[in-house]
Amino acid sequence: MPEALKDMAFTLLGWGLTPLGLLLAWAVRRLWRRAAGWRPRRRAAGRILALGLAGLAAASLLVGSYGLWIRYRPQPSDMERELHPGIHYRRFSRTEPRPFVVHVATVELATPGLSLVPTGGAVGGCIPARTTSAFLDEHRVRLAINTQFFYPCPDMEHPEELTPGQLLRPVGRAAVAGEVIIGRRWNGNTVFIAEDGVVTLFEPPTRPYHAFSGRYRLVAEGQATAADDGMLAPRIALGFDAGRRRMMVVLVDGRQRGYSEGVTLPELSALLVELGVHDAIELDGGGSATLVTADEDGEPRVLNSPIHSRIPGRERPVANHLGVRIAG
Repeated sequence: MPEALKDMAFTLLGWGLTPLGLLLAWAVRRLWRRAAGWRPRRRAAGRILALGLAGLAAASLLVGSYGLWIRYRPQPSDMERELHPGIHYRRFSRTEPRPFVVHVATVELATPGLSLVPTGGAVGGCIPARTTSAFLDEHRVRLAINTQFFYPCPDMEHPEELTPGQLLRPVGRAAVAGEVIIGRRWNGNTVFIAEDGVVTLFEPPTRPYHAFSGRYRLVAEGQATAADDGMLAPRIALGFDAGRRRMMVVLVDGRQRGYSEGVTLPELSALLVELGVHDAIELDGGGSATLVTADEDGEPRVLNSPIHSRIPGRERPVANHLGVRIAG
């Protein structure tokens, strides 16, 4: 659905159903009071009708309020906090050149007991789809993001709706615990993780342990690249400092008018340089872009506002993820 039609739909839901719900609530109140003076059978029928209208009023108010919230919700306040040992989170908003919300998770890779965990369980190069929250819960990690672009297995055509468990094939090189899922050469960019946790970008080490791929290189040695796909969209990037001891996830929400409308790749590259990233690659953005942490009870908590199938707050089941685990 085009953005203009989506905005119109939420506006009509909000301004159409909210007044309807209030009108129905008023009618229910009147009917319930009037039925008190009716004969028993007629009173019972009137109150059954009132209860039915009450349910319809509640549904109208709920859906209408959601439409108004989606269309007119304010940007969130800026915040900064430590999520877990070695994992720091920052959120901030901007209004120029358009409204957008930025989420930054910084991971100190030298933190004792910290390790990086990619998605496993591939069969013939295909991985069962799961949301980022499901991945975090399944692997008991403290932070999780989506990573690689993908397409369905075995067909090349994208289905109308992605579902959990559906087999997906990651685009680019991928390896988990020394097992190569996809090993062919890739014209995008790949992150390699050795068994001792050492991170290498672009060129594989002698014995890569984990590997996952993105698309464009957005920052090279502290300088923004010329990468551009000509789109305004939700984005997610993975960056590192020069010594590969600090990893930074930068996610910008998008496709949510007035709240966060997304950024272009050149804007994302400039933002990464501003944040002090030395090298960075683009991961699968759009409706896939999701950042999740574990709360105090270990339950998943989504930090950003994903936009799967144009519904704000809805997570997309995807192929690959990257988790941050902290022993103990």
